[in-house]
Parts: sequence; structure tokens; C-alpha cells
Amino acid sequence: MIKLFKDYFQKSKVFLYPILGIAKGARYIPEETYMSWANETDSNFEDMKLFCVYKTQGGSAYAAFEDRKLLKNKLFIDCKSLDNDLQVYIFDFSDFPQTWLAVKDGIYSKIHEREKQTILSFFGEHGIISDTIESYMYPDYYHEDYASQLNVSDDLIKNVWEVCDKPDLNKETLKIINGKNHLIIEKSISLPNNL
Repeated sequence: MIKLFKDYFQKSKVFLYPILGIAKGARYIPEETYMSWANETDSNFEDMKLFCVYKTQGGSAYAAFEDRKLLKNKLFIDCKSLDNDLQVYIFDFSDFPQTWLAVKDGIYSKIHEREKQTILSFFGEHGIISDTIESYMYPDYYHEDYASQLNVSDDLIKNVWEVCDKPDLNKETLKIINGKNHLIIEKSISLPNNL
């Protein structure tokens, strides 16, 4: 079974974040993930950096998570504070150029096979969400399902090939607006946290 999403969801959170190796259902999850940072003049999509915004929780449990899963992550390159309780952790994806470009261009079937398996492992083997994510990366197996759900011809879906919309690069860009006493991050709709 597959699910059709009517609202936009962060493609970076679905296709790139799992590559960090942080287990689904971890106690601490990012507020959002981005593929570019508008406020950083040297950070654009071509840099292949993933920006994960976390609300710092304080305490030893968060410190242990931060140390093991974020700061010691093999892809970690930098961390920047936004305000008292928000941090941006920056990860380098330049070792995954095929996957990065496939996600940026919305050609999810071209994600490298190694990363496809990592993403599928993250979402698990069973359930509507895992089937839907699999359909994005292996659309040829699901064209008939999408044609049926959308009430269109199989040929139309096969001609389009990809079954997930392209990333909205504007929504995949971290933007910080200076508020009165704090920073405001423009958030977009994400897949439910209970994936």
C-alpha cells in the first residue's frame, strides 16, 4: 500500500537525514533539516551540506546524544548556535554526490543503491510509510498503484516515471528571521514524526 501526500514534506529529512545513521525514533530528532542556508553566503545546494536544526534539551541525556550521534558523526563538520536553545549541526554529504544530486533534482530513482538500502532500513520493512518511501526510489514497481490511486492511465505515470514531487528548494533552504527577542525559523510541513 502507498500513501499520497497532498502537502509538501522535507525531502532532505526523508532522503538525506537517514544517511546520518541516527535511528528512527531516536529520543531527539531535528526540528527540521535543510539542504542550503540562506543566511550563510557560502552555503548553497552545490556545497552538499545538510543542516539539521535541533532544540537543545540540556541535561546529560541530550549531551550524550549530541556527543555520540551528532558531534562524532563521520559526516559532521560544524555546529552553530542560533539562540539560547537552537543549534544547527552541519554535515558534509560530498561523499554521496549521486544521492545528493538525485534528491536535489527530484530524481529519487537515481539515488545510489547503497543509500537506498540505508533509507529503507531507516523506515523499516513494513507499513504504509515504508512502502511509500520504497515507491519513491523504485517507482517502476509502483506505477500501476499510482495510476490506480490517481485515476490516470499507466502510460501517463510511466512517462513521468518519478512518483514523488521534486524538492521545493525554497523550503529546503534554512532562513532565519530576526524576531523581537528570538530567531524564527521558517518551517515547512514534514512527514509525521511517528514515521
